Amino acid sequence: MADNEGNVAAVSLVDVEDEELREALAVLAGSDPDQCSYQQGYMKRQAVFACNTCRTEGMEPTGVCLACANHCHDGHDIFELYTKRNFCCDCGNKNFGTFECKLSPKKDSQNTKNVYNHNYFGRYCSCDRPYPDEDDQVGEEMIQCIICEDWYHLKHLGCAAVDSEELLEMVCESCMNKAPFLWTYAAYFATPPVTSKENEDVTTPNVEKETSSYPCRDGGHAEPSTSQGCIKNPTLPNGDRTESQKRTREEMERHSSACQSEAALCKLKNLKTKGLVRPRVGSVFWPYCWRSKLCTCTDCKRAYVEAGVQFLLDESDTVLAYENKGKSLLREDLLTSCFSSLDRVQQLEIIYQFNDMKDELNAFLRDLADQGKEVTPEAIHAFFEELQAKKRRRSSAGQYNCS
Repeated sequence: MADNEGNVAAVSLVDVEDEELREALAVLAGSDPDQCSYQQGYMKRQAVFACNTCRTEGMEPTGVCLACANHCHDGHDIFELYTKRNFCCDCGNKNFGTFECKLSPKKDSQNTKNVYNHNYFGRYCSCDRPYPDEDDQVGEEMIQCIICEDWYHLKHLGCAAVDSEELLEMVCESCMNKAPFLWTYAAYFATPPVTSKENEDVTTPNVEKETSSYPCRDGGHAEPSTSQGCIKNPTLPNGDRTESQKRTREEMERHSSACQSEAALCKLKNLKTKGLVRPRVGSVFWPYCWRSKLCTCTDCKRAYVEAGVQFLLDESDTVLAYENKGKSLLREDLLTSCFSSLDRVQQLEIIYQFNDMKDELNAFLRDLADQGKEVTPEAIHAFFEELQAKKRRRSSAGQYNCS
């Protein structure tokens, strides 16, 4: 029993190491290892490194791309910063003094749009400690905030770490407070969900305020609605209205209707009226689909820009999207290198066999659908066993075909 347990533990350890290796390869594969990324400007996301060897006292923070880390700073003490968004390679600019980039020497003196933090000096988390930390005997796990992209120890998140099998994204408390409207979304969509509501004495006035007045496209507000429309128009002594007054009333009603429709379309305002709240303390964990819940109305988009988080609406911004791109490139490189090592006859044979398998698989799936059967792992396993058997029968039959 002890041996079996030991074997399971060993296998689990190998699996973990392989997964970490795959993630590391995916991060590196998404960036070019030989061409400096400077010519591509501020890239949406790339692997970034900081050179401790080139850093001098009082030097401004700098980062370099994968290619420069490989070629210009080979053998240096390098901090691996994982990935950064909207970053342009600094290698060889004025912050490096007389050091020149070997791959792209003609660069601006400074990349003014780059955003830096203490990671570029090899320090992380709210505790401002290095990683790996010689004083940390445990080697505690760290997690990255998707907004500021700093890395935090689990014990410094200000909340209990969420143990979940599904992929989660984390926003630190500081970033939540820089974009405070995220707290409203967190009450409904973050993990774990909040089930308590605000005190009715608090929520009712807010709801009344939001339903009695609507934002207009010109930035103003429509007058509170009455039983006779947005603004009550005076009437003639006999109770009739002039044509001008009728037009004014119609225009105001259309205006009021448009304003109400715009307010109704705002997901954030609708959530606020429901009264669900979350304590504004600690980091927040989100299920991976949470970004799709964010409102995209004009006012909310403006709020994202003001808070500097407009990238939350970009599906390709996520680290997962970047890693998937890297994994795809890895598969393409592997297939290309394997395929190119074969001669022309072998390449054609593989193509024919692949097309045959694709046709048979499609026919197999159609049969299951026609019979109303589910696609189970057992059915797929049986399909490939039969496919192998057919291949063996064709191979055996071919041995007796003499020309």
